[in-house]
Amino acid sequence: MDMEYHLLPYVKDKGGRITYLEKIRFKTSKYNLNRKDIHIRDPFIHVDRENKKYYMYANDNPRIKVYESENLEQWADLGAAFTATPDFWGINDFWAPDMYAYKGKYYLFVTFSGTVAKRGTSVLISDSPKGPFTPLENRSLTPDNWMCLDGALYVDDNNVPWILYCHEWLEVGDGEIVIQKLSPDLRTTDGEPFVLFQASEAPWVRSICSDKKCYVTDAPFIHKLENGVLVMLWSSNRKDGKYTIGQAVSESENVLGPWVQLPSTLNDDDGGHAMLFRDLQGKLKISYHAPNSYTERCIIRNVHINNENRIILE
Repeated sequence: MDMEYHLLPYVKDKGGRITYLEKIRFKTSKYNLNRKDIHIRDPFIHVDRENKKYYMYANDNPRIKVYESENLEQWADLGAAFTATPDFWGINDFWAPDMYAYKGKYYLFVTFSGTVAKRGTSVLISDSPKGPFTPLENRSLTPDNWMCLDGALYVDDNNVPWILYCHEWLEVGDGEIVIQKLSPDLRTTDGEPFVLFQASEAPWVRSICSDKKCYVTDAPFIHKLENGVLVMLWSSNRKDGKYTIGQAVSESENVLGPWVQLPSTLNDDDGGHAMLFRDLQGKLKISYHAPNSYTERCIIRNVHINNENRIILE
């Protein structure tokens, strides 16, 4: 809650007479954190249009932290939206918390790792974007015997939910973007994993190893254009070594593709793990972290779509 305080300063002369000066007014606000001062990776912005708020989620192992804002610049730390209990399967990582409103509830897709399964994405559920969130199922939604990360939700025109995720380069060498259909309640997958593409299909990608194939895939996020074309943002390392955001396009309007890689990347600031959202005024924006180091911060920029179905930074 914002609070307003009034101070009434005065001076006293040698005779004890008091002269009051002009009243001073000042306010305090819970939104006391500047976006540029928040250390965060993989920033995902949820827009609450009903309450005119923005929410941003962050790794705070063994918790997921939530921030709230009214303007995308000044934020309040609301504390833990999710805290792992001792019996929760996920012990490490707590990466890439993506939040979605779906069928009247709120769902966090988060990357964890533990002893009962390899790294994977679990789904958490809440009645509020502020939490508290609890596990929808106490297990990974991605294959237990795969190393996976950065699970994301996409709901198609037939209201069928899908999970997008990355099959890690650590396991397959050439990292993959994979998709699986989900049950309507998001509790289980329906069918086998389907590989949409491998990292090396993008002409701008380079291996992060000097002696072998190590092509990274991170952070798939699908945005549907007004003409039905699907654009996927994803991240990897480009030829000059910078972390960056690539684009792939499905002009078939089908989530299964084929996905065509654009020849160049979106940004030049060593940043990635991007998502798109429309702000409270309806302007399309992108959020991602940069630089890709221990000093990363949330970057928010305006974007637009050009006549060739490409996302362009403004």
